[in-house]
Amino acid sequence: MSDQEEAAKAEEAEVTEEKKQEGVGADALSDLKELEKLKKELMQEKEKAAQELVEGEEGEEDLREVDYLQKLITLAVKFDHHVGMFLMPAYIDCGLKYDHKLAESYLTHVTTIETFLRLLEKVDGVTREQVTKDCIIKLRGVVQQIHKNLVKPLYREVGLMKKKPKSESLENFTSNWNERLEDFQKACDFEYQVLDVKAFMVK
Repeated sequence: MSDQEEAAKAEEAEVTEEKKQEGVGADALSDLKELEKLKKELMQEKEKAAQELVEGEEGEEDLREVDYLQKLITLAVKFDHHVGMFLMPAYIDCGLKYDHKLAESYLTHVTTIETFLRLLEKVDGVTREQVTKDCIIKLRGVVQQIHKNLVKPLYREVGLMKKKPKSESLENFTSNWNERLEDFQKACDFEYQVLDVKAFMVK
């Protein structure tokens, strides 16, 4: 074999080795790119999952607030209904004079509070929270006045009677009124303040 042939063979072997190394380098680079791509996709997935979690928590919070408002609206409706449907017949059954104008003024207040609560379903954030608390305080005030000026006098008069009247309306009012107050008490537990409404219960 001549020197020229040996040189050509050596050169060919060197070129082949370089190509092999280039191939290895290209494979390594390709793997690195794939790894970076996977890493990027994972990060995107992670960010998406975190965002969904935050949105989910906000959604749950909103649902809790809406549920709370629904319960308050239902309570307002029931207070209105019970005073209108059971208290007046209870007075009549017991032979006592019922003050329609006074009762009507209280029920108008309750209806106004209920309307405010319904409006709050369309509002969110701090405003809703604050106004909701104000509505609860106002509703408690009306319930207190109804108890003081309509409910208490009725039970006081019935208590003084020698022969207790058999009044289904009075029994219905008593059970429904106390039940509503139990529900209302749960709604009156604020973060830094608890409004007591159990004092307005009747026995």
